[in-house]
Amino acid sequence: MKTKLVQFIPVALALLAVGFRYFSNWCIFTNSACYGTTISHISLTITKPLYFFALYFLPIAIVLAFVSREIFKSWIKFSVLAIPLAIIFIVTTPVIDNSLLPFSRDDAARLAGQAFSVASFALIIYKHFSLRRNSGQV
Repeated sequence: MKTKLVQFIPVALALLAVGFRYFSNWCIFTNSACYGTTISHISLTITKPLYFFALYFLPIAIVLAFVSREIFKSWIKFSVLAIPLAIIFIVTTPVIDNSLLPFSRDDAARLAGQAFSVASFALIIYKHFSLRRNSGQV
């Protein structure tokens, strides 16, 4: 039971990131005490890209809650490498790009979230079929 509960942590983290975006927008636009505070300053640089990444990660997190423990462990090994690379990619992208073909931090977060979700989904499917084949359940 405790091991299955650990697999719900990615869902909780994704929902927390999405909820923080809505909370920060609500706080900034309805409460004048929040305007000009740290929440207001990190809205464009951190909160919005985190929200976009979490939106693409949420379906994978829900799937991870119901897969076997072996698949979850292999996904954890993959995410230990992939999430820092995605963060580095997002952080090194400019917040606002005024070039001819703009690519801002929000776009980088969307792209990183999409790539991470596709790679995670492919890993989950591959591991599922490889575990079935190894156990003889074809």
